[in-house]
Amino acid sequence: MKVAIQLDRPLADHDHPFTSTDYVRGNVILSLQRADAVSRITVVVSGNLISSVVAAATNPLDGTLHALNSHKLFEACQPVFPPPDLPISSKGFSLPKGTSVFPFVLRFPILSTCSDTNHDWIKHLNTSLPPSIKVQAPNNVASGEIKYSLKVKVERPGRFKPDLTSQLELKFIPLDPSLPPPMLSPVSARTSRSLLRTLSTTSPPLSPTVLDRLDNSVVTFEASLPSPAILHTKHYLPLRIFAVIKSPSRIPGPLVVLRSIVLSLRTETIVTVGPNSTSWPSFHELINLSGLNLELDVVSAGIGELDSDLWKDAVVPEMTPSFTSCTVVQQHFLVVAGGFSYGTEGPIQTIKTSINVDIHAGMKSGTTSPDMLEDGDEPSFVPWRVGSERHLGIMRRSDSISTDAPPPAYF
Repeated sequence: MKVAIQLDRPLADHDHPFTSTDYVRGNVILSLQRADAVSRITVVVSGNLISSVVAAATNPLDGTLHALNSHKLFEACQPVFPPPDLPISSKGFSLPKGTSVFPFVLRFPILSTCSDTNHDWIKHLNTSLPPSIKVQAPNNVASGEIKYSLKVKVERPGRFKPDLTSQLELKFIPLDPSLPPPMLSPVSARTSRSLLRTLSTTSPPLSPTVLDRLDNSVVTFEASLPSPAILHTKHYLPLRIFAVIKSPSRIPGPLVVLRSIVLSLRTETIVTVGPNSTSWPSFHELINLSGLNLELDVVSAGIGELDSDLWKDAVVPEMTPSFTSCTVVQQHFLVVAGGFSYGTEGPIQTIKTSINVDIHAGMKSGTTSPDMLEDGDEPSFVPWRVGSERHLGIMRRSDSISTDAPPPAYF
C-alpha cells in the first residue's frame, strides 16, 4: 500500500506560492497491491511556528539553554474517506486492488487562529497569516521557522498495521493589507550634521583667536516617501532626497559637495519566547552611486531636492514581506546614506537617515473563477500589520485588530 498527494495546479504554478483565501485542491492517490481495509483517510493543511532563543541563565553551571516554543498558526481538515453516508466500522472498509483516487479541497484563511492554553506567557495574536520563512541569528542565539504543509493520513484497522502518511511543504505569502488611500503629508526622515573641517598637515598653527572663529557647515539630509510608507517588491523606489546647507561656514573655502549616495534596506528580525528576546539586522544594498561631485548650491531641482534620475534603477528585490506573529517579527527600514566633503578632494563624511517602511509582496488571490467562490465569501478587508500603525500613519479604530479585542470575521 502506497499513498501520494497530487496537487491540482498548472505545471507553471507548482513553485508559485499560495496566498490568503487560496484553495488547495488535489487528489490523494492510494495504490494497493492487493485488496486491503482502510478505516479513514484525512487531508490536513496547517501552519506551524517554531521559535528558539538563548535563555537568560539562572545558574552559570547550566551552560547555554534555549527557550523553545512551537504551536499551530491554523489547521484545516477534510476527511475524504469513507463517504459521510457510510456507518462507522471498527473493521474498516475494503478497497480493491489497484489505484483509488480521492479528491480534496481546502482553503487558506486570512487570519491565524493560534492558541495554546499550556503556555500563558505566550501572547497569541490573531493577525494575518505570516509568510513562509526560516531565519537564524548570528552565533545561533535565536532561530525561527514558519512552515506550511499539506498532509494525508491513511488509518488502517488492526494493531499490527501502521498508518500511512504523505506530506508536502507549501510555500505561503499573505495578501497585502488593506490600507487607507495615500495621505497628504509624506513620510520623511531628516538628519542634520556639522561637517568637520580637516586642516592640511602643512598648514601653520592657528592662534586661539582664529580657532574660535573657525566653524563648520551644517548639512541637512532628508529622505521622503509617499504616505503610507510602503515599498512593493520588484517595483522602483518612490523616493525623494533633499540635501541643503542649513548653516554655512563663515570661513571662506571649498563648497560642500555630495560625493556619493547609497540606498539599502535594513531588515530587523526579532524572536521572542517569554522574557527572552533577540534581534538582529540584515542588509540589502539597492544602489551605490559614487563619484557624483554635486555642489549643494547648484544641485537642487527644487529647494535642495536631488534629481531622482540618480536612483531610477533602484528596485526593491524579492524579499519576505513585513509581518508580525506571536514570537517572530520582521520589519524593514529604507536607509539613505550620503557622502559629503569640502570640495571634490576632501575626506568624505557620511550622513545617514532611515525610514521605517512596510514591504508588500503584491500577492493576488487565485480564487477568481466563479465555480470557486460562494456568495459573500470574497474577503473585503485584510488587517494591517500589528505594530505598523505609527510609521504608516494609520489612525487606530475601534475595530482595529491591533488591540487585544478579538478580530472580526472576514469571510
